[in-house]
Amino acid sequence: MQNMSKMIRLGLVVAGTLSVITSSVIAEDLPNRGPIEFSTYDINNDGFVSEKEFNEIREKRMEQKASAGMPMKNAINAPDFTSLDTNKDGKLTELELLKGQNKQMQLNQGNRGMGQGINGKGMGKGYNMPAFESFDLNNDGKISEKEMEEVREKRMEQKASEGKMMRNIGNQPMFSDIDTNNDGNITKEEFLNHQMKQRQ
Repeated sequence: MQNMSKMIRLGLVVAGTLSVITSSVIAEDLPNRGPIEFSTYDINNDGFVSEKEFNEIREKRMEQKASAGMPMKNAINAPDFTSLDTNKDGKLTELELLKGQNKQMQLNQGNRGMGQGINGKGMGKGYNMPAFESFDLNNDGKISEKEMEEVREKRMEQKASEGKMMRNIGNQPMFSDIDTNNDGNITKEEFLNHQMKQRQ
């Protein structure tokens, strides 16, 4: 009986220690601003984000910002779990999270109003980025390198015919920068993830 009692106490100590370690590791990995990556939300690494995981990470970020005395702009407008869970299955896929984060960033940038951003037009960094669908010419759910080149060429031709220059043409990301799994295609998740990073 004593051995059982000792084992239970030891188990509780280990569980408590792991909980504290996990919480401190999570807190260290949270960015102070911008979107939180899917892998950070997916605490148990099961490929999905539960409502508990989502709320735990969001709460830790708010605590982190509060303890640092940072402003919490747009916190009141942040989407809740249920608004991101578009198929209402009680868990978020990476695509659901990215779509929700992308939409929220567009709303936040739109709320800045006129007079901010580049040339006072309310269009800050990455605001006017093209949609995934504009590159996926054959509608197969992925972008090939050929499709990306074709769309970029057409865009340059269109700008030239309007007498406009494409700004930052030399800064366009390489296909391989977006194709993070190196399979020769860009998925919607990879595309949105890249756009999120560009907007930060």
